[in-house]
Amino acid sequence: MKKFLLKLALFFVALIVVDRALGMVFSYMGDHAKGGYIGHHKYVTDKTNEDILIFGSSRAIHHYNPQIITDSLGMSCYNCGQDGNGIILFYGLWQMIKQHHKPKMIIYDVSTSFDLYEGESNQRYLGWLRADYDRPGIKEIFAEIDPTERYKMMSFLYRYNSKFMQNITDYVHPIFAIEGNGYLPLKGEMDTMKIKKPDEVGRIPAYDKTKLDYLIKLIDDAKDVKICFVASPIWYGMNRETFKPIKDICIAKCIPFVDFSNNSKYVQKNKFFSDGSHLNALGADEFTKDLIAEIKKIK
Repeated sequence: MKKFLLKLALFFVALIVVDRALGMVFSYMGDHAKGGYIGHHKYVTDKTNEDILIFGSSRAIHHYNPQIITDSLGMSCYNCGQDGNGIILFYGLWQMIKQHHKPKMIIYDVSTSFDLYEGESNQRYLGWLRADYDRPGIKEIFAEIDPTERYKMMSFLYRYNSKFMQNITDYVHPIFAIEGNGYLPLKGEMDTMKIKKPDEVGRIPAYDKTKLDYLIKLIDDAKDVKICFVASPIWYGMNRETFKPIKDICIAKCIPFVDFSNNSKYVQKNKFFSDGSHLNALGADEFTKDLIAEIKKIK
């Protein structure tokens, strides 16, 4: 029995050592990523120093050309957009950004799926924050979204379990390079034969109180920074009531909301879109110019 207990103890010690060692390896790879989404994430959390930051999902990273914004407004700009994510991630990113930098303005592209509607468990949005769990303001997000995560985070390896290959690839040789200003333009023109009308265009699902609360938290926490919420163009157009919660928040907080979701210049104009939800490079450039004209009107 003593031998068995000794072997069991040694096994757990070895497990802890391996877990810590591999966690440190992936942490090093992330800190020294040569590009890709890991390099992009690390720049956002640790190095951003631009006057204007773009927040939001894939519709942010593909729709806003920072160079045009810089050339037009004379202020530096970085696109912090992240595919498949919304306010829960970006509130966390803000907690890390504010430790080293206060931008003059945040432009937030509002996504119905990731910022407003109920959907999959909000636990899915913690993925990009797990590696940053010990940084200021991050543990509190985990505690609110999924209290059981605190036990899982005792494993350093778990913090990287959804990003093993991405860490390795972006450290060794990134598959793609995000532009120096964070922008990732999409090529090509959409094929209407492949259009599938998303459910949210024709109906309004239930809103997610947690997401709306985090939108308010971001506004309150970044009170010394100008924030502009934007609904960028979508090929289908959108029900005008879709954005009512964020419009109400903006009115209450005296925050501008710029809605291009039903703009006739873009709705069902194939030349501007890569697919039904995303502008291509031509559309992004055109939209960015139109948005700048609206921003100039904001005092």
